[in-house]
Amino acid sequence: MPGVRGRTGPGVTGAFDLAVIGGGTAGLVAAQAAAQKRRRVLLVSDGPLGGECTWNGCVPSKALIEAASVRHTAANADRFGIRVGDVSVDFAAVMDHVHGVINDIARYEDESHLEAAGVVVRRGRAAFVDAHTLAVGDDRFSAEHFVVCTGSRPAIPAIDGLDGVPYLTNETIFELREQPRRLLVLGAGAVGLELAQAFARLGTDVEVIDVEEVFLPREDPEIATVMRDILESEGLRLHLGVQPVRITRADGGVELTVRDGADERLLAGDQILVATGRRANTEGLGLETVGVRVGERGIVVDAHLRTSVRGIFAAGDVTGTLPFTHVAAYQGRLAANNAFERQQAASYRVIPWVIFTDPEIAHVGLTEPEARRVHGDGVRMVTLPFTAVDRAVIARRTRGLIKVVTGGRPVIGHAGGGTILGAHIAGPGAGELMHEFVVGMQVHAFSGRLAQAVHAYPSMSVGVQQAVGRLFEGGRAAAVELREDLMS
Repeated sequence: MPGVRGRTGPGVTGAFDLAVIGGGTAGLVAAQAAAQKRRRVLLVSDGPLGGECTWNGCVPSKALIEAASVRHTAANADRFGIRVGDVSVDFAAVMDHVHGVINDIARYEDESHLEAAGVVVRRGRAAFVDAHTLAVGDDRFSAEHFVVCTGSRPAIPAIDGLDGVPYLTNETIFELREQPRRLLVLGAGAVGLELAQAFARLGTDVEVIDVEEVFLPREDPEIATVMRDILESEGLRLHLGVQPVRITRADGGVELTVRDGADERLLAGDQILVATGRRANTEGLGLETVGVRVGERGIVVDAHLRTSVRGIFAAGDVTGTLPFTHVAAYQGRLAANNAFERQQAASYRVIPWVIFTDPEIAHVGLTEPEARRVHGDGVRMVTLPFTAVDRAVIARRTRGLIKVVTGGRPVIGHAGGGTILGAHIAGPGAGELMHEFVVGMQVHAFSGRLAQAVHAYPSMSVGVQQAVGRLFEGGRAAAVELREDLMS
């Protein structure tokens, strides 16, 4: 693009084929996908490139989880006959590790890499002037198409006194340099549980508070039960079905009053982490000026990621669809392609979910109750505890469960094991093991194909083969025996 490509800064103006607003995962993928097709692309970002995932979400949280896992393994090394003595934590050094990981990943998401790919980067806050023009500071940029990828931020609940205490969110917790002795966590979702377990394994006394009575309501009930037992056995205290009433400062920390039925209880901590969901970033973009419709969850898009205004698309967390980095990447690429080519509808039929606790929780497709509501008596289900997986026994990591839900096909019914309706794992490497089921569901394979495929022994993935194998005659009796062993 003569005269534009590769230039950045306040003097850059011009016309583009595509303007992307937001430099997080969806924005980066959308910009690069369009640039690969030799489109003239502008990316505008008012925050660090890489967005939430790199700086405040996936990357730092998993780096902290890895550090906590090392400490937990060392503290329990006597299971293997290894004596390590007391295991101490240098919390500031742990946080240095976290930020080192952030920097290692962020360096591949900087302006130089985007410029080399043919993307013009402009720093600043963008707002629509009209349906064809963006304002960034004093400059104006026109484009044929736009993709809004401005992400989300922590949703802060309306609790009396919360704004008067220095609460933490995922955007601030990784700046801590001193480890809290006591931590209160509001929210028992993925973010809350991941960070709660990590801090607990580093030695912090952690209590988790959630208004939901059901633990992990989006997960299969059996998986949720297994995971709750594991977390509570590690010392996490879960307060479910309670309503936060007020928060006050006390003794250098905070006190949280919760209502449990007709009673009120007081919980105390040095710090409080708010992990109660996300809110789409739609303010200040001039969306109302051009008529882009915004709903309660974010920008409203159709199956092709088009907004209510022709030529303007949206992708990632700002749509409120599924708050996952892999979904943001998928939507960003799709939106950029749909802006110029034959329209392709987004499909969320096969989207893996992973909670990166230890062990991990992963699922794809329908839970057993969901499948039975849709398919009735045509549903079959098998489970396999990790006590039956030799690699898990070797690693002394046998707490967990693999669960497979299948349904029959027209005419042939459950021949070949039927079709995979859902798979659910709580156990070591669940997020990795889940992708066998993801691929199987994506290509509409018979579930039996996973049992037929030769799996390297003694890998953890043999557990997938074993679990699916129990859908067939030779494995059913053993499946019943193992299920009874698990539930005893």
